[in-house]
Amino acid sequence: MKATEQLKKEHNAVKVTLRILDRISKKLEAGERVDPLHLEELIDFFSAFVDKCHHVKEEEMLFVAMKDSFDPSDGDRIGALIKDHVSGRNFIRDLSYAVAEYRAGDARAAGAIVRFAKNYTTLLLQHIDIEDNVLYPLANKRLSEKKQEELYRDFERLEEEEIGHGKHAAYHEMIDRLKTLYL
Repeated sequence: MKATEQLKKEHNAVKVTLRILDRISKKLEAGERVDPLHLEELIDFFSAFVDKCHHVKEEEMLFVAMKDSFDPSDGDRIGALIKDHVSGRNFIRDLSYAVAEYRAGDARAAGAIVRFAKNYTTLLLQHIDIEDNVLYPLANKRLSEKKQEELYRDFERLEEEEIGHGKHAAYHEMIDRLKTLYL
């Protein structure tokens, strides 16, 4: 499997979690109570898997591999994508604080959760679209099959080191459970 194919598969899981987050946000907007544990599970996924694993695969491996193949006409695609990663981290940090307040009984925190969730979802969906439809096809043209395979092996190693053995499967089980509840 190409490294970019793995990243696209991960994007598909991220898009499902964003749909779940959106559905939870709609419940909060309607004044319904939601289980804060579900939000905390999503935050864990976004923090640990998306940011500390998926984004690291991109920033420290794929982007580095691609850097030498860029020319001035490509613009600063990588810089813009890294800025998105930083913005996403900030939204998740703020969302985490709002969820803690919600869990503590602050009814006003629901509005903050909705706002941060919408901002994060909008950012990530646009970001994923750029990567899937612009950056990854560019990587597929410019990186050799050997380099793609090397990156794929490095991705697998990183995932094991960063999130731990079996955690990927546990995240998919969590996604399936929350998908059943909310989608």
